[in-house]
Amino acid sequence: MIALTSELTAAAWWSTILLLKLASFPAIIGLTRVGRKIFVTSEDVKFFGSGQMKVDDAVVERRRRAHLNDIENILPFIGLVTIFAATGAGDAGCVNMISKIFTGARVIHTLVYLGEVSQPARGLAWAVGMMCNFYIGGRILLHLY
Repeated sequence: MIALTSELTAAAWWSTILLLKLASFPAIIGLTRVGRKIFVTSEDVKFFGSGQMKVDDAVVERRRRAHLNDIENILPFIGLVTIFAATGAGDAGCVNMISKIFTGARVIHTLVYLGEVSQPARGLAWAVGMMCNFYIGGRILLHLY
């Protein structure tokens, strides 16, 4: 086994949590489609015995958009936090703290998105996560310069 620094261990742990969050969404979307009997292919309608083909169901699309938003925000964070940890731009405590804030913001973002909580809740949760990305990105650049 490769010996990781405490910074890289923290980055790996939080990255794994975030990747599991991403990995859970296709199941959530699929179960929503099955539960609502809304499918995107005729073979799915045949397989499940009933339902309709529809690509614009509001409930399914809301879950799908939440997943796409996670992809757009979580993947850059994983890359940045790994570089942040590997270069020594932040210590383990900083890696843990920024990862907790980012992960919390993404969980809140998902809950308010799926729960249809009115703005600005979703926007604020998104902004907190984005600030985390820009913060560690800036710290990396300053550290490497």
